[in-house]
Amino acid sequence: MNLNTNLLNELSELFVNDLRASQYYLQLSSDERNNLEQRLARDAARGGRPLLPGALLEDIQRTEQAAQHELGIDLPAELRDIFTEVDGFSENGVSLYGTDQDLPEEQAYGPTIIAENLSIWSTIPETARKYLFIGDSDLWYFACDLGANQWVVLSRVTLTSVHVHASAADMVNDMLSQALRIDAEAANDSSPVSDNAIDR
Repeated sequence: MNLNTNLLNELSELFVNDLRASQYYLQLSSDERNNLEQRLARDAARGGRPLLPGALLEDIQRTEQAAQHELGIDLPAELRDIFTEVDGFSENGVSLYGTDQDLPEEQAYGPTIIAENLSIWSTIPETARKYLFIGDSDLWYFACDLGANQWVVLSRVTLTSVHVHASAADMVNDMLSQALRIDAEAANDSSPVSDNAIDR
């Protein structure tokens, strides 16, 4: 399964609209605003998703090396493929961790997979080298169970598995749906439920 480009495009549009409504944007000079708009248009014309880019090859390679040296694990191939499409995001309490980039500290823009795993592993030592955490939300950790080679959703409270995804892409598509507040089951359900339906 591949990443859902419609969801990626929708998240990119949300980021662009949020930027345009921000105080930062409104306080830009007209020249600065025009330059920014031209850059966003160039990104879109090149087939990119403005404000939601894929990782650069050197950032993926740096992250692979850091995973081996700092975490003692190999980065799953599926995750490398995802990073080429989207280098992390944070929206509505859902985060997909990004690659480790060679940026000054003040330019870092989101949680990175190496730093987040080092933090989680030090806080919850029983997860070290058992799970590679790729993201989180208010309720869940999204991870690869390294021993079982499965993509699992874990309860943040109990660390029990509440769902197993068929692939990393399937998991990230679910994360995108949650970030965009799209009910994936309702979107796929063709039969309407009456207002007086009873949960069973």
